[in-house]
Amino acid sequence: MASKFGFAGGIPERKVRPIWDAIDSRQFKNALKHVTTLLAKHPNSPYALALKALVLERMGKSDEAFSVSLNAKDHLFSNDSLLIDDLTLSTLQIVFQRLDRLDLATECYEHACGKFPNKMELMMGLFNCYVREYSFVKQQQTAIKMYKLAGEEKYLLWSVCSIQLQVLCGNGGDKLLVLAEGLLKKHVGSHSLHEPEALMVYISILEQQAKFGDALEILSGKLGSLLMIKVDKLRMQGRLLALAGDYTAAADIFHKILESCPDDWECFRHYLGCLLEDGSIWCDEANDPVHPPKFISCKVSPLSDEQFDSQISIASTFIRKLQTDTVDNSIRCPYLATIEIERRRHLRGKGNDNDLMDGIVQYFCRFGHLACFTSDVEMFVEVFTTDKKAELLEKLMKNNDRLSASPTKTLGLSISLFKIKQQLLLGDMFKSSANDVEVSCVQMFEMYCKNLPLSKDFDPQESMHGEELLSITCNILVQLFWRTKNVGYLVEAVMVLEFGLSIRRRARCVLCIDYSQF
Repeated sequence: MASKFGFAGGIPERKVRPIWDAIDSRQFKNALKHVTTLLAKHPNSPYALALKALVLERMGKSDEAFSVSLNAKDHLFSNDSLLIDDLTLSTLQIVFQRLDRLDLATECYEHACGKFPNKMELMMGLFNCYVREYSFVKQQQTAIKMYKLAGEEKYLLWSVCSIQLQVLCGNGGDKLLVLAEGLLKKHVGSHSLHEPEALMVYISILEQQAKFGDALEILSGKLGSLLMIKVDKLRMQGRLLALAGDYTAAADIFHKILESCPDDWECFRHYLGCLLEDGSIWCDEANDPVHPPKFISCKVSPLSDEQFDSQISIASTFIRKLQTDTVDNSIRCPYLATIEIERRRHLRGKGNDNDLMDGIVQYFCRFGHLACFTSDVEMFVEVFTTDKKAELLEKLMKNNDRLSASPTKTLGLSISLFKIKQQLLLGDMFKSSANDVEVSCVQMFEMYCKNLPLSKDFDPQESMHGEELLSITCNILVQLFWRTKNVGYLVEAVMVLEFGLSIRRRARCVLCIDYSQF
């Protein structure tokens, strides 16, 4: 086959290699010189013309590159010889893609596949063109052709995933999913499945059709052995059971997972959702794969008040056991779970603000020094009114003053307080005076300078302690600019960032200098 198609449109490798070496080393003038010499000997070679177009495009001569690439395309279409190879087409594809003319690259591959319908390399290139153009139907058709030709599992999965993309975009619906299921079922009958990803695609097709029982049967059968990690298999079983409405069995599954993986926050939310039978984790809004929400509004649990209290008590007892059994102080989920339980009580009308506040304060005392603290508690703070948010901030500040920690942890706690104050509680710049906001910026900048010695032993490539303070300060200054239209705030924001960059460039030995003069 190689002799039939030749190398690079029939041009020997030794004449092409210097051009690619020059392109790779960004010596484009030298590359153009080699290409010109090559074209003198092969003036009608589509590949030589494609190389020239590539070099011209890299040199910024887009118009010339487009003209030459069209010339190469014309020679390719009018060439009746068998010297159409994937390297020529891929080079043209690169040029057309960089020139934002993917349609022309697709035309080239369609022409080549029309002349040589059984050449896998060309079909692969055509499939990639359709992927870049979001042509899901043509993706599916091309992948099916490759599957019929080669019989490989991956091509079938490409076709099935193309079908799922069509359904996601609202085309086809049930009929397409039935087609995808039929293709997979036929392949399983003749070849079985060999990769865990293939099983997951099969399960997802059944799940999209609400065939949860069939999916569970496959997962518990011979094909289920493809999932080598036991916890992954349990997660999938628990999800399918919950979607099928068997909340009791699903809760037992998630209970087992939490015993072996106590820091699995998503698993805990599934567990609590199954206990309360509210299905909030599996609602349509929560399952948006493109824009997952930060805050999931729980549905009203169908349980009676007595049943609700009983299930919440079971969850609380289990979480306390996890806290007792966990020896790793870095595990956050059991303590975050306590706050979530209080939030559910609060949303049910059975809790109170003080209990929820106390849970957040205790979490702050244990994990407030971590950069993730603010994002961890963000959804819980949203429950409070503005007055309660201010009260929570006051409690956090009082507890921060009482905590004794290492300088690094103290800095982390202070950063968390600033982030809570600016982003969650008092984040609306238009409700505070410009002077108050400026004072806050000065405090953050001074704190960064004060803690510079903590980073003196760091590698120059490492992030320095407290760098978040500079980015927060910069964001606030930009907000002040939009509020007041005072360009001075933008200048100050640039100076803050420039200061941070200059500190990074300095030797670590000078970080103990007093920077208050700046």
